[in-house]
Amino acid sequence: MLKNTKKILFSLIGIICIFLSFNFLHQTVEAQDVITIGISGQTKPLNYFEDNELTGFEIDMLNEINQRLDSVEFEFVTTEFASLFAGLDSGQFDIVANNLGENDERREKFLFSLYPYVITHNVIITQTDQADNLTMEDMAGMSFGVVTASPQSMFLEAWNQENPDLAVDIRYVDSDPSNIIRDVHSGRFDATIYATTYLNDVQQTFGIELKSHFIENEDAINPPGSYLMYRKENLDLRNEIDKVLADMREDGTLSEISLKYFGQDDTELSQAIIDKNDKINRVNITESTPVGEEKVVTVGTSGQTKPLNYFEDNKLTGFEIDLLTAIDERLDNITFEYEITEFASLFAGLDSGQFDLVTNNLGENEERREKFLFSLYPYVITHNVIITNTEQADDLTMEDMAGMSFGVVTASPQSMFLEAWNEENPDLAVDIRYVDSDPSNIIRDVHNGRFDATIYATTYLNDVQETFGIELKSHFIENEDAINPPGSYFIYRQDEVELRDQMDAVIAELREDGTLAAISQKYMGQDDTQLTDGIIARNDQFEEERLAQSDIESTQLVNQSVSNTSTTDGKIFAPEIIPEILPTILEKLPITLLMTLVSMIIGLVLGFLIALIKIYDIPVLKQLASIFVSFMRGTPQLVQLFLAYYGFPLIVAWLNQQINTNINVNNIPALLYVFIAFGLNEAAYNSETIRAAILSVDKSEIEAAKSIGLTNRQTMTRIILPSAMIVAIPNLGNSLISLLKGTSLAFTVTVIDIMGQARIIAGSNLRFFEAYIAVSLIYWLCCIVIENIVKWIEKKLNVNMIDESSIQHDDDNLIVTTESK
Repeated sequence: MLKNTKKILFSLIGIICIFLSFNFLHQTVEAQDVITIGISGQTKPLNYFEDNELTGFEIDMLNEINQRLDSVEFEFVTTEFASLFAGLDSGQFDIVANNLGENDERREKFLFSLYPYVITHNVIITQTDQADNLTMEDMAGMSFGVVTASPQSMFLEAWNQENPDLAVDIRYVDSDPSNIIRDVHSGRFDATIYATTYLNDVQQTFGIELKSHFIENEDAINPPGSYLMYRKENLDLRNEIDKVLADMREDGTLSEISLKYFGQDDTELSQAIIDKNDKINRVNITESTPVGEEKVVTVGTSGQTKPLNYFEDNKLTGFEIDLLTAIDERLDNITFEYEITEFASLFAGLDSGQFDLVTNNLGENEERREKFLFSLYPYVITHNVIITNTEQADDLTMEDMAGMSFGVVTASPQSMFLEAWNEENPDLAVDIRYVDSDPSNIIRDVHNGRFDATIYATTYLNDVQETFGIELKSHFIENEDAINPPGSYFIYRQDEVELRDQMDAVIAELREDGTLAAISQKYMGQDDTQLTDGIIARNDQFEEERLAQSDIESTQLVNQSVSNTSTTDGKIFAPEIIPEILPTILEKLPITLLMTLVSMIIGLVLGFLIALIKIYDIPVLKQLASIFVSFMRGTPQLVQLFLAYYGFPLIVAWLNQQINTNINVNNIPALLYVFIAFGLNEAAYNSETIRAAILSVDKSEIEAAKSIGLTNRQTMTRIILPSAMIVAIPNLGNSLISLLKGTSLAFTVTVIDIMGQARIIAGSNLRFFEAYIAVSLIYWLCCIVIENIVKWIEKKLNVNMIDESSIQHDDDNLIVTTESK
C-alpha cells in the first residue's frame, strides 16, 4: 500500500510541475507589452461582472482608451479593494482603477491622472424618516457604518477628535458599499457616507428609498472626482492616457459612457477642479523632473560589425554610431547610451527590456517583423552576396554550391536561409558550418580555405578586403530577399512607437540635407543610403499593416454592451438566482482543488521532514524548524499570503538594484505564491501532528522490530509510519478541510477561485447574500467528500493494522497467521 501511495504522490508532483512550468512559460510570453490594471470588479456601476463579463463605466472607458492607443494592451486583474494599493506598490499592477479618490497619503505615494474622469460627491445617507439637509452637527450620537481605513472612516475619526461634544458612533464593518447602504435602510446603522453613484444604484437594484444630505466640507473625505492611479515611474504612460481622456471628453465619448451607466453626465470638469489639479501637477513635475534632464535610451550593439559599428583606439565608432550621434544632437529630450554584447544576445536584451533599441546592420525577416518594431525605412541599403575565394568561377549560383561548406553564425538570417535551402533542395544541399564569430573572421576563413563560402553584405566584404589586403569574389544571389530584403534598420520593442517616430523624423532630415550620405561616404566609400521607390512602397505597406493590426487587436478587447436590467430588481432576497450562478462558480472549482492538492502535498512532505528533524534533535536545524513552526502558526494565513505575494517582488526589486539584474516578477503566476504560502502554513501544522503521531507509537513495537533484524528504515516504513498514520489521519483530515476553506483567501492576490468568482458575480448584481449561499454549498459539499475519504482511509488503515498485529515470532521463524479480529 505504501509503495502505491508513493507512486501516486510522485506522479501527482510530476503532473503539477509540468502544469506550473507550462503556465509559467505561457504567462511569460503573454506578459510582454501588456499594461496590467488592478480592479475589484465589485464596484457597480463603475466596474462589475455581468453574464461573467467585466463591465461598467471604468471598463468601457479603459477599453475605449485601449482602442485609441496603438502602443499598449490593457489586461484587467480582479482582486479585493484592500489589495489594490499593495499590488500597485509592489509592481503587480501598472494602474489601479476603482472609483478611487484622492487624499494626501495617496498623492504622496502614487501618481494620479491629471484630471478626474468622473466627478461624484460623497453624501450622508440616512433613512427617509430623517429630516432633510442634515449636517454633521445634526448627526451627533448617531451610528455610522464604514469600512476600516476608508476615507469615510478617517473623516469620521477626525470629526470625533475635533468635535468631542458632537461625536458620532463609528461602526467598523468589512463589507461592500451596497450592503452598508442597505444596512442603513434596514436600521442596523443610522447613517453612512458614500458617493451618489453607489446610492442610486443600490436604490434601483433593491427597490428601496433613502435620503442623501450634502456634506459641506466634502473635501475632507475625498475631493470630488475619481482618478486612475499609477506608480511614480509611469509618468509617460499617465501622460499618454491623459491625452486620450482629453480627446474623449472633447468629442463626447466620455459623456456618452456616463449617460449609459449613471443616467447623467458626471464627467464635466469645473474650472476649480482644473486649476487645482494643474497646480498639483506643476508641483509634482518640479519635484520629480530636474531641469534639463533627458531620457536615456539604451542602444544594444556588438561593436564587432565594421564598418557599421566597431572599436578604434578603444572608442566605439562606425556608420551606425555616427548616425546615432547626429540624431542625438538634433533631439533635445533624449541621449543615447551604448551597451556592448554578443550578436546572439541583442534580441534577447531587447525582448527583456535591457535595451530600448538595437542596431547591428540588422535586416528584416518575418519573425523579427512580427515580434519587434522597425524604423520606417532602412538607413543604409546593402546587398547580401555569396563570398568565395578567387579560385572559384564567376557568377556562381546556389545550385553551383551544392556540397560546399558555408561558414555562418547560428540563428542568423544567413543560416536560416541555408537551412531552408537544404530542406527545399535536398539534392543540392550545402554543408552548413555554424560558428560563433564576427563577419570579418568568417570572411577571412573563406580566404584561408577553412570554408568554401559564406554569405554577407557587400559592406563587410569591401571593408575586410581593404583592411587585410586580401581579395575575394562576390556572387549575386537571385532570391536575396529570402535572406534579408536589402537594408539595415533600427529595431525597437513594440511599445517604443514614440521613440521610433522621433528618430525616423530626424533620419528623414539627415537624408534630406545630405548628412546621411556624407556618413556613408566616410565609412563605405559610396552613398548607400538612397531609397528606391520599391523600398519606400514596401515599407509603407508594412506600416499600414502594423497600424491596421493594432486597431484590430484593440477592437477585440472592447467589451460588448449589455443590458443593465435584471428580473430581480426591487427584491430584498432573490433565491431564484442561486441555481443560475452555481454553474459559473463551479467553473473555478478546479483552481480551488488544485491549490488544495498542491499545498497539501507540500505540507505533508515538508511537515514530515520537520517532524523528523525535531524527533532526532538535529542541531541548528531543530532550532530553525522551531522558529519556522512558531512563526507560521503564530501569524494569520492572510498575512503569510501577502508576505509571499507582495514581499517577494520587493526583494527581487532590491536585488535588481544591487546586482543590476532585470528580473520581471510580473511573469511569475500568482498561483505559485499561493502554493508557497499555503504549503508552508500547512507544513507547520502537519509537522506537529506527524511528530505527535510518531512519538505515540508503542516503543515495545519498535524494539520488537529491531529484535527481528529490521533496519531503521524498515522499522520506520513498516512499523512506525503505519501505526502513526492511524493516529495522524483524523487530524490531517481536519487540516485538509481547513486548507480547502483557507484557499478562499487566494482572491486577495488575484487568483480567482470559487470564492473569488462568487465575489465577482455578487459585484455585478449586488446579490452578495445569494452568492455566498451558493459558494457555501460548494464548500460544504467538498468538505463532506473529504470527510468520507478520510473516514475510508482511517478504516482501511485500522483493518490493515489488525491483520498485521497477528504476526507472531518464535525463536527461529517469523510466522504469519491469517486470523483477524
